[in-house]
Amino acid sequence: MRCHLPNLRHIAMASTLIALLASGCTPIQLQNNAIQSAADALSAAEELSAGLESQRFLLRSAATFQENGQDRYARDILRSDAFNQPAEEINNQYLLLGMKSAVALEDADWAIKLAAAIPTSQYQQYPEDLQARAAQLQEQTYRLANTPLKLAQFLMGVQPELLEYDRQQLNDGIWQALKETPDAALEKAATSAIGLENQGWYELAATLRQPGMSLEAQGNAVRNWRFNWIGHPGTEAVPSELALLTRVLEERPERITLALPLSGPLSAAGNMVREGFLAAYYADGQEAETMQPPESDSADNQSVAAEPPKQAVRSSTTISIVDTNGRSFEEMMPEILANNPDLIVGPLAKEEVAALASRNDLPVPVLALNYAPKQQQPAPAKLFQFGLSVEDEARQIAERIVEEGLSQALVLIPRGDWGDRIANALEERMGELGGIILDMERYAEEDNFRDVSAELLGINVSRERAIELERTMGLNVEFEPRRRQDAEAIVMVAEPMIARQFKPLFSFYYANDVPVFSPSIIYGGRPAPSRDRDVNGVYFTDLPWILDREPEFRQKAYDEFENLDGPLGRLFAMGADAWTLSINLPLMQQMNDHRVPGHTGDLWLDANNRVHRTQMWGMFEEGVPVIASEDDGETTETDQEEASEDVIN
Repeated sequence: MRCHLPNLRHIAMASTLIALLASGCTPIQLQNNAIQSAADALSAAEELSAGLESQRFLLRSAATFQENGQDRYARDILRSDAFNQPAEEINNQYLLLGMKSAVALEDADWAIKLAAAIPTSQYQQYPEDLQARAAQLQEQTYRLANTPLKLAQFLMGVQPELLEYDRQQLNDGIWQALKETPDAALEKAATSAIGLENQGWYELAATLRQPGMSLEAQGNAVRNWRFNWIGHPGTEAVPSELALLTRVLEERPERITLALPLSGPLSAAGNMVREGFLAAYYADGQEAETMQPPESDSADNQSVAAEPPKQAVRSSTTISIVDTNGRSFEEMMPEILANNPDLIVGPLAKEEVAALASRNDLPVPVLALNYAPKQQQPAPAKLFQFGLSVEDEARQIAERIVEEGLSQALVLIPRGDWGDRIANALEERMGELGGIILDMERYAEEDNFRDVSAELLGINVSRERAIELERTMGLNVEFEPRRRQDAEAIVMVAEPMIARQFKPLFSFYYANDVPVFSPSIIYGGRPAPSRDRDVNGVYFTDLPWILDREPEFRQKAYDEFENLDGPLGRLFAMGADAWTLSINLPLMQQMNDHRVPGHTGDLWLDANNRVHRTQMWGMFEEGVPVIASEDDGETTETDQEEASEDVIN
């Protein structure tokens, strides 16, 4: 989007405004040599009659400063007490000058105040030769103020040519603004909407934000809306995102091969991923009464057609299943390709994904269920990587800490390669956000946790200072150790049994008031109130599958399958999200900001085709995990203990 127009047009607008302000009133002579700053103008205005006369003078002064590129002086004038109540006769000119300087200076606070005072039809109040510039400033002011509903309403009414848009660009802008509008505001606007055009847009937005809508349901909703609203401007040029959605539905894979270890050492993980994938596949196809996957002979390496019950057959997609145990993925590729898949989902083991990532290309798209180590050469364009990455959790913790204004953190992480991955991701993201890791202590299970905690919190340094003071003075000094005072947050990476020891030690060493943040390793899915009281107050990030018991799919899955708590449940959720990704990848590739809600978190794709997740936040209260709001700290109970690391390393 355009931010600023050429200076010549600014000058032309300012000159027009000066003429406009001078018309119909007693001429006011600006002594250019005397008026060199906003303070000069405000001082000169005091010699004029209060009210309309002085306000006209100040507006002309502000317009002149704008014409000379001195928007800061213009802002000082326009935001002065003289304009606490702009006279009705000059209010339109005041708003136009205000928008111009607010946009030029990127003053979001002022833009918010202006946006609240500007009706969406404000640009129509100006002469014809100013309407285009007024409309452009109005759009930029709404964007700067982050008022998406007002922006959408403005765009619904404005002529595209005033913004130098075509109808497609305008409709895209309307849709993006409606997407950013909160539910409550959209619902309120819809109930009071006047005019069929506005009503049609609100209906489309409300329909597509219904919870739990599948991609197919969204596509059908768009098609139905176009049929029901023939002649609506939105049907003339369907928003690009929604047009892409319908194309993706037409291009969704018709044949998917699910290639997983269904026997051997990784069979428990592979079978749970398979069950989650097929459960989501059936649920996406219809309101099925059962999600029980079909029987398959996983002992051999033959492709097994996933034949759902007759009432759950999906005509658009066929799933084949291959057991990959005992052979490398590379070795099995010809057998897998014999099914002519449009997409392969798998492999699961990290080393197999690394082997695929080292190839120059792939014959068909592959959604790998793990991540290859980052390497210098790019991975094949058709390789997508998805898994339960602990790096995503580390980055999310860093973001939460900085968002809450807690820029200085202490970090406690286990030794080993897995801990290294967390440490590297946490340090990198904290640095990007301007945060600081004051100290990072690495521990092993056999360590003395009391000593580790004392070292982390600076207690040992405090003791050493006291000992040195005693030596210097030659006297016994009464001493009470103090923790370091610069720590604003603690990141504790520890599984439940260890976390239950560390958290009380933080309190013992005077850090009870320092908030503690953890990844999902601290909790595995089963409540243990009597033991987890020791981690009360700890914030942790975890899968929606673990923390949110409300979704219908989750409830049905718990009815049909066992062992969905703990690590295996996380794999089930990952399998379900693998199905969701299978049909959303084309959309995610073409829309960088597109996020797909999943059971493992909100899913998004980076430029290297690696899927990232944003998980939910929980907090322990009375030994029970509750959902913690990211906005206001409110919590909601959940029915969900013992975590695994990355379930598949």
